[in-house]
Amino acid sequence: MKYDAYAIEDFLTEESFVNYCLGAPEEDVSFWKKILKEQPELEERTRKARILFFLLAVKVDPLEKQQELDKLKLVIERTEQKSESIEEAPVRRIMSRSTWISIAAAILIGIVGYALFHKKEYGNQIQPYTVGAKSMLVKTAYNERKILTLSDGTKVTINGSTELKLDGRYNNEKRVIWLSGEAYFEVAGNKEKPFIVISGTTTTTALGTSFKINNYHNSAHTLVMLNSGKVSVGSLVDQKVVDHLQLIPGEQVAVVQDKFVKSTFNPEDIDNWANRKLVFSMASLKEIKSVLKEIYGIEVRSKNQPKKPIAFTGTFENEGLNEVLNAIGFSNHFTYTIKNDIVTLDFDKK
Repeated sequence: MKYDAYAIEDFLTEESFVNYCLGAPEEDVSFWKKILKEQPELEERTRKARILFFLLAVKVDPLEKQQELDKLKLVIERTEQKSESIEEAPVRRIMSRSTWISIAAAILIGIVGYALFHKKEYGNQIQPYTVGAKSMLVKTAYNERKILTLSDGTKVTINGSTELKLDGRYNNEKRVIWLSGEAYFEVAGNKEKPFIVISGTTTTTALGTSFKINNYHNSAHTLVMLNSGKVSVGSLVDQKVVDHLQLIPGEQVAVVQDKFVKSTFNPEDIDNWANRKLVFSMASLKEIKSVLKEIYGIEVRSKNQPKKPIAFTGTFENEGLNEVLNAIGFSNHFTYTIKNDIVTLDFDKK
């Protein structure tokens, strides 16, 4: 097998091994599990390669990272110059290689220590939003949706009662968006410019992926749902992104009072949201309120609620909120009012 001759650092040149370290896609994870089962002698080297990968994966400020890499380059050049004076070629190669690894490991440990000390896992300094000639502010009404295509090709579907902002620095060194409400992002890939959504104090960072964020002001939590690709969800601390966890497709995380709770969801939920598809099967009033909030981003309250349980069945697709409320209200005998993003259901008194 070709991996028999691999040194520790050689594994990191294999894209499938890097994906195995990251835990996705599943085909690469399964491939390397199979390799390690068939070749247990690789276990020690791959374990060290994984450690080295995660050391390299710690991200610091680009300027600081470049400074450390410049130091590494200088040290290596000096080492190579010294090794030229050694006459025995085989010994020279061994010393050069071992010295390089030692120096690289030492500097990497220094970078890791610095990053952990300063809590700069992403190292992205986020400047506060500023209003300027090139800034953008988009607002939607309670029953409105808008679809935007940004300058980098990213597509954003904005739900009702939502505010989305980006300033003149967007798509320079990074792509930063501020969100209050709910939106679905289909991010244009760009490895050099991370895409960061700030929703309250929660940050969602991606390169090229699709995900949905729910962060309405009247909700107790921020919910991030990943549809494709990978994202990292973290916090904004002293205007810097601090990473907490990664999501893979089908996973979501609820952020409540700085606590991150990861779980899974049905991928159809995002499709239903995108198509405004509501499916009710003997749904209770509580379930109806939950679905309306999820699809339309509104709070539903009720008064004069009947003692007899509600069990509504019906399907709607791409219908406005009023049409849906009219249909449900007709069979369940209520009228409704909408004020300040709040729907109040008024049941008939009997």
